[in-house]
This record gives sequence, C-alpha cells and structure tokens, in this order.
Amino acid sequence: MQETGQSADDAFGMFSDQDRAGGIGELRLADGDLFELPGVTGRLERIDFGNGICLHRAELNVREDSRFDVQNALPPGWLAGSVNILGDLDFDCPDGGKHTMSPEIGLIMRVDRPGTRYFLPGGQVIRHAGVTIELDALRAKFGDDLPAALDPYLSDDQSVIEVRALGLNNKIRSIVSAMFSAQATGVGRKFKLEGLSTLFLAEMIDAYCLLHHDGEKTPEPSVLEKTVIEDTIAKITRDLAGSVSVAQLADAGGMTESRLNSLFKHETGKSCADFIRSRRMEWARELLASRDFTVKQVAAAVGFNHVSNFSRSYRDWYGESPAQALKRNNA
Repeated sequence: MQETGQSADDAFGMFSDQDRAGGIGELRLADGDLFELPGVTGRLERIDFGNGICLHRAELNVREDSRFDVQNALPPGWLAGSVNILGDLDFDCPDGGKHTMSPEIGLIMRVDRPGTRYFLPGGQVIRHAGVTIELDALRAKFGDDLPAALDPYLSDDQSVIEVRALGLNNKIRSIVSAMFSAQATGVGRKFKLEGLSTLFLAEMIDAYCLLHHDGEKTPEPSVLEKTVIEDTIAKITRDLAGSVSVAQLADAGGMTESRLNSLFKHETGKSCADFIRSRRMEWARELLASRDFTVKQVAAAVGFNHVSNFSRSYRDWYGESPAQALKRNNA
C-alpha cells in the first residue's frame, strides 16, 4: 500500500479490484500528488476552503479499463456539482442506480451512503472537477430563498441518494476549464479557485433549477417543428466548417430565434449556439486525436478562420490548448 500521510478523514480513498485481490489495500491520495493504480496514472486534489465548500480536481490518464470504489470523507448532508470537461466515466450508486458523466453531461448529486463504484474506460484522458457544499453552508448563502427544485437534496435523512443529469452550457464549461488553466496559480491560487468553485456551483444550481422549475412550460414541439429541428441538426453536423448563425437557421426553419432555442433545449438540452459549439469541439478533438492534421487544418475544419480564436475556444472547452492536445496525442 502506498501511503501519503493524510488521514482517512480528510482524504479520498480509492482502491481497485486488482488491489483488493492482491492484498495491496487502500491508496490514500494527498492533495495534488501523482499516483498510479493498475491501468490509471494521474493527480487528484481536494481543496477545503473552510466555508463548507470543497473543490475536487482530477486529471487521469486511463490506459486500461479500470473500476474503483471511491470513499469520500464527507458526512451526510451535502450538495455537489460534478463535471468532466474531458473523458467519460460511469458509476453505480449504492441503490443500484447507474449514471454517466461526459463532456456533455454533468451531475447535480448527493450520495450519503457508501458503496459507489466507478468505471473508467481505457484509452482516454479524464479531466474532472467536482464542488461540494455542506447543506448548512448552502442554506446560509440562500437564506429564505432556497429554490424548491433543490428540495430532494435537502433532507435531514442521512441516507439520501439523489443524482440528476444536467446538460453543460458554455458558461459552466468555461468556469471548469479555468480551474485547470495556468491562470489558477500563483500566491492567490486558493482565492481564485474558491471564486471559481462558488461560481461553478451557482451556475450549476441555476441551470438545474431552470430545467426543473415549476413555472410556465415551453410548448411541446409540433410534428413540423420536430422535423425542422431534425433537419437543422443534420445541417449543422454536415457542415461544421461552414459559417452559419442561429439567426440564419431560425430564418430557414421559419421560426424566431427564441423558439428555435427553446426547441433545441427541449430536444438536446442545449441552446442552438451551444449545440453548434459542442459539435465543433467534439469534431476538433477527434481530428486532433487522429494525428493526421495540423492545428490550423483542424481550426478550418470546424469553422474558425483564425487559429488564435480556435485555440482560445478549444482551451475554454477542454482545459488545454489544441497544440497541447496534439502533443499529448503524439506522445
């Protein structure tokens, strides 16, 4: 067993099936330490800001399919936002629920009971951030204005398991990518990360409450509107290098931009602009992973006339520049 000197009460414990079978036991991870387990190398960091909020960051190079039990030290009674801006993973909750995280889907969650098991598919890099807040701290921030949509997470019962998927918008992704950027360093590093963590939670809660609000519902799409959205999605996917605006797409579909965005959110969980950008970034990542194209060629293939604009957009999306991604893929 590798031991970093951190106690069980303030560390994550991760152990794999291979560890158990081999009698290696549990691996303790100190903040930011490099670690290696069968099939996985990376860093995991936990930062407690002393105000009920904790940031958990991980960068993992998953060489082979791996399964891990993850035990955290949080006592029952917390809310978390959890996001991968790079890579995919699945996990099973103690109640048998199965969930997936990807660069498109994040989670609002509370899992009080132990027994969560993660599955990390091999051949990928995972860049993950999660922010937790104790319920007392959450109530203090909202006062008497706690959104009703959060009620399932606020029970005093100490065996709550509540996990809801949430489509990631550009603002949330940009905040998380900033947590991994070189700008989140220096003597003010902890202040910067605390601000980003608070903003991240606020945006996740806003997006979740907007999705689950009890107000006026968006009208269901008609058969014609569904056809228009299907055709629009196909058009976007066919021509990612093209210069197309939301206004042009709405005009071509015979509807307002507002209605087009409402329909896109209904069908995809994203606004039309977010959907276009997500498809472009996904295609850019695939092209870079193929190692057959330069950064300039990839930029043109996903609709960017200037490499600098593409590099900034890609870094905001995945937390690394396309040049860094290309270098990593060629390593």
